[in-house]
Amino acid sequence: MITLGIIGVVVAMTLPSLIGKYQEKQWKVAYKKAYSGFSQAFLRLQENGELLSMTPEGYDENGTAISPGVGENFKKISKYFNAVKTCFDNNADECWVCDEGQAGYYYSSAPDYLGCTRSSYAFKDNSGMAWYLYRNTEWPILVDVNGDKRPNRLGQDRFVMRFADSRDAGNNYASEANVIKPLSDIEEKGRWCPSGHCLYTTWLLH
Repeated sequence: MITLGIIGVVVAMTLPSLIGKYQEKQWKVAYKKAYSGFSQAFLRLQENGELLSMTPEGYDENGTAISPGVGENFKKISKYFNAVKTCFDNNADECWVCDEGQAGYYYSSAPDYLGCTRSSYAFKDNSGMAWYLYRNTEWPILVDVNGDKRPNRLGQDRFVMRFADSRDAGNNYASEANVIKPLSDIEEKGRWCPSGHCLYTTWLLH
């Protein structure tokens, strides 16, 4: 009985760590698949001559570029995923967990950048992943690799990528976007990494 008790204690101590590593591996593989899939869809959009200009048409009060073409391109891409559900009519919360998930929602009064903008575009693809455009006129694209399931946290099961120009990769508001780029790794806690240590780039390379 003593031996069984010791074994039970050891299992109880190590099991959470093993489960955590297993989940991290699953999210890592899913993130690679998501990034590849969205990149291929964006490439097909260009090859088919459907890509709309993303040239900024102005800037908001925070100095953020505004481009309607971003949202329209996102909507067009959804068809290449054979989206099982699209949320393009002020109903993003029907495709994307808003209230209990991190989405870099800068204006939210909730902690950890929780929440989302329900007027933003979102869709669910046929693999169960959920996609969300941060704002319909901005370049950040978010994916939740396990859909509605928790933890719904950036850098864990949620990741950020963006429309970008391969000739000017540092431009966050690329008017001639031709590729999809991930965010760089983030170690410090902040808007796109509320929990700290978000491997946006490293996970794609290993």
